[in-house]
Amino acid sequence: MSKKLTSLICLLLVFLLALTTGASAATQAELEAQIAQNNAQIQANQEKLDELKAQKQNQQQYLEALEEQIKTVENKASTLQTQVETIDTQIGKLDKELTQLGNETKAINEDIEQTEKNIRETQSDITQKSQTLSAKLRSVYINGNQSALKILMGSKSLASFLTRLELMKRTSEQDKKVITDFKEQVTDLKKDKKKLEKDRAELAEKEAEISVKKDEQKDKKQSLLEKQKEYDSTMSSLEGQYGEIEKVMAGIDKSSSEYKSYINKLEAENAAADAEIDRILKEYYATQNQQSTTRLPASNAAPGESYQGSGSWYWPIGNTWCYISSGFGYRDASISGWGFHGGLDLAGGNGKLHGAPVYATRAGYVIAAVTSDSGYGIYVLIDHGDGYSSLYAHMSARYVEVGNYVTQGQMIGRVGNTGNSRGAHLHFEIRYYGEKKDPLNYVKNPN
Repeated sequence: MSKKLTSLICLLLVFLLALTTGASAATQAELEAQIAQNNAQIQANQEKLDELKAQKQNQQQYLEALEEQIKTVENKASTLQTQVETIDTQIGKLDKELTQLGNETKAINEDIEQTEKNIRETQSDITQKSQTLSAKLRSVYINGNQSALKILMGSKSLASFLTRLELMKRTSEQDKKVITDFKEQVTDLKKDKKKLEKDRAELAEKEAEISVKKDEQKDKKQSLLEKQKEYDSTMSSLEGQYGEIEKVMAGIDKSSSEYKSYINKLEAENAAADAEIDRILKEYYATQNQQSTTRLPASNAAPGESYQGSGSWYWPIGNTWCYISSGFGYRDASISGWGFHGGLDLAGGNGKLHGAPVYATRAGYVIAAVTSDSGYGIYVLIDHGDGYSSLYAHMSARYVEVGNYVTQGQMIGRVGNTGNSRGAHLHFEIRYYGEKKDPLNYVKNPN
């Protein structure tokens, strides 16, 4: 398999993994398998580099091998970044679940306390009524109906007789009500005791679930620390390799036919990438002129992160620190094969910007979303509806597709080193009906 094809496959794998960020489509096992594959490739590449370096000849071949190693390490870094984000999302989800379980447990405990209080009060009332009814039953058993007859016969007049008879009737009805209330309270007591038993069982289940989730949360946090440490180590390694490639570039004989051929190849690829952008914009504007209806925003499934900027144009990488490694205008073509540079290159120094979020500088429709191993690499082109468009190139991942409507400040991808690029950076352009404009006339670095 050719070196170019291998690099393309690796880039595609990382891109597919990056698309799953937030959706968690890639499992941890799959991500670990990808890292294992990266590590094996890194080891093989390093052996080749050591061999070429020991020969102290053919710097161009060494440079190409170093570039391939950098791509592989960047792939590993992107995969680790996906893992870190996935684990962090899982921890956030566990935090919410534990908060919910805590609220549910608190509600159950309050319910148990209220039910226990009801049981105590009902039990006390039942005991009191039971004693009263017991005394009444003993009296009836001992005296039978003689007491009632004696009370009635002791009346000295008809009015007195009727009054005593009414009082006895009311007393009898009251006794019946006491008995009815007593029965109802006994029934309520049984229900409360059954509810209490159910609540305590549910509480035990919730507490067991909380214990399990806390253990899971603890494991996830430990895993996050380990992955973050591995990511930091990988990025440190990457920074060293970026420094090495700069040394090699400085030492290459730029007058050699081999190097000139290399630059010519880059320039041809870059020209082809530019021509493709021109074609896309020309066809798009021609189509828009023929349409008489206004399109509605399309469904979009991008990560939830967004950048809150200010003004009519946002800085494309938010508040992340960076510097302009190459501005708008003409520059030395030996840098990367470009004579005229039609945008801004935003870098962080030794690849420190790799993986940083890329945001839509204005709202609009995605009219190109491309993955390539040459030219602009992974890039996104957005039309803003008033003749202006913006280009975001050399990304390590993109989160939008053609037809998506993006809001201003929405995350659309991550800074990378794909295509014809020497080190992680974002190539950012602004065009007006296809004509390249100096982005600094529209955007301002917030740092």
